[in-house]
Parts: sequence; structure tokens; C-alpha cells
Amino acid sequence: MELVAKLEERFNVLLNKIAELKEENQRLKEEAEAERRLRNDIESRIDALLEKVQNELE
Repeated sequence: MELVAKLEERFNVLLNKIAELKEENQRLKEEAEAERRLRNDIESRIDALLEKVQNELE
């Protein structure tokens, strides 16, 4: 195989790897955002419960 063809092949492999990493990065970003939303929801629910308890104690 000539040198240029080998370089093209390696370049294509690298481009494919970059595409895979971009997809994985997007998936991880979406998972992190879902976890943040869940955490915020849980914190809000805890705050509401604490407020109810505080109101009962007053």
C-alpha cells in the first residue's frame, strides 16, 4: 500500500474515533443534565417537607 493511502486510512480511522467520542460526550452531557434535574427535584421536595415540618412546629 502506498504511503498516501496508508495516511488516508489512518486519518479516516481517527475521524471515526472523533465521531464516536463526540457521540459519547453528548450522551454523557445528557446523563449529567438528567442527574442535575433529579437532584434539583429531590432538593426541592426536601425543602418543601422541611418547610411543612417547620410550620407544624410553630
